[in-house]
Amino acid sequence: MKRVLIDMTHITPDKLYASLSIYIFRILDAIPVTERKNFVLLVPSELEDFTQQRYPDYSYILFPASRKHVSNNKLIRITRQIQVYKKIVNSSNCDILFIANDLYPYTYIKTNLKKIVVIHDLKVIKESPRSLVEKITRFANFHFYKNFMKHAEIIVAISNYTKQDILKLYPTIQPSKIKVIYNSVLLAKDSISPFRTSVPPNYLLYVNTLQPHKNIITLLKAFNLIKEKINHQIVIVGKETSYWKEKIVPYIQENQLEQRIIHLQNLSEEALKYLYEHAQLFISPSLREGFGYTPIEAAICKCPVICSRCEALPDTTQNKLIYYHPPQDTKALGDTIMHTLQNPPSSRQLNQISADYTNAYSCSKQVQDFMYLFQKC
Repeated sequence: MKRVLIDMTHITPDKLYASLSIYIFRILDAIPVTERKNFVLLVPSELEDFTQQRYPDYSYILFPASRKHVSNNKLIRITRQIQVYKKIVNSSNCDILFIANDLYPYTYIKTNLKKIVVIHDLKVIKESPRSLVEKITRFANFHFYKNFMKHAEIIVAISNYTKQDILKLYPTIQPSKIKVIYNSVLLAKDSISPFRTSVPPNYLLYVNTLQPHKNIITLLKAFNLIKEKINHQIVIVGKETSYWKEKIVPYIQENQLEQRIIHLQNLSEEALKYLYEHAQLFISPSLREGFGYTPIEAAICKCPVICSRCEALPDTTQNKLIYYHPPQDTKALGDTIMHTLQNPPSSRQLNQISADYTNAYSCSKQVQDFMYLFQKC
C-alpha cells in the first residue's frame, strides 16, 4: 500500500475536542493496527507528547508551531509557513497527502505528493457579504478553496449536499473527482446523568452551537406558543456565545421562560448520551448543516427527532426522521412538536432507525471507504 501523510497541523492542545480534531481521531482509531505502518502523522510540535501517548503505532513528523517573533507581519509569517510546510511534505517519503481541514492557507499549495482533501461545507462562501470587509473575506475564501481543490487528486465531500455545493460554486471541477464519504458517528459506551439533583421528568432536547444559523430562536418561539399545553422543559446544550447572551437570553427573560429552560455546556460524551437517551424529543431547527451530527446521534439513542429540511439534513438523515418546513416557521414547528408528543414513533420504528444509522455511519465503514481511495489514488 502507498504511504499516506495525514495532516494534523490544525490540531493544538486547546482544540483536542473540536469537531475537525475528532474527525481525524476517529479515522486514526479505526485504521487497522496492521495497516498503521503505512501512515505518517504530520503534527504540530506542541502535540508531540499527546501523539506519542495516544498513537504509539503511528510514526510522525513534527511541524514547527507558528511563532509571532518570526515577524510581526502576518503575510511574512504565512509565507514562511508555506515554505516550511512544503519542504516537510516533500521530504516525508510519502506518496499521498491527506488533508481533512481547511483552516490554514498553507494547505492549498501544490506539493510533490498526490493530495486528497476533505470539504465539510462551504458556508463561508455561501453567506451573503454585507460590508466591504466581508466581501474581501469571501473573495479570499473563494480563491483559497479553488486552489485547495484544484491541486487535489480527489476531493472528499462529507455528504451529497456538500458535493452539489462544490459543483454549483466551482462548475469547472469534474464530478468524477468528488467522492462522497459520510462522517462516522460514535457515541460513548456508557451514559452518566449531567444533573446534580433530580432529572427533569419531561424535557425536549437541543444540542448544537449557539449561533444564528443553528436557529435556536425558532425553537424557543415555537415552545413559547405551546408552553401552556405541555409540562416539558427544554434542555439546551451548547457553549455560551455572544449571540446566546445578547439575543437568546433576553428573549428567554422577556417571555418568562427561565424556569422552563436548562442550559448546559462542556458536557462529557457520557453525559450527552444520557440526555439523548432520556429526552422525550430531540429538535434540530438548523438553517445550515454540512452533515448534522446531533440529530443522527439522538436517533441512534432511539430518541424521536424533529429537524428542518435544510441543506444536508434530508440526505444524511435519509428522510427517516420527522421534518417541519419552512425552518423559521414557529407555528409549523410548534404544531409538529405537539403532534409528535401526542403521536410518538413506535419502539419498532425507533429501533430500526437506530440500526440503520449505526450501520451507515460506523467508523469502520468510513475507514474502509478511505482505504479504498488511498489504494486507488
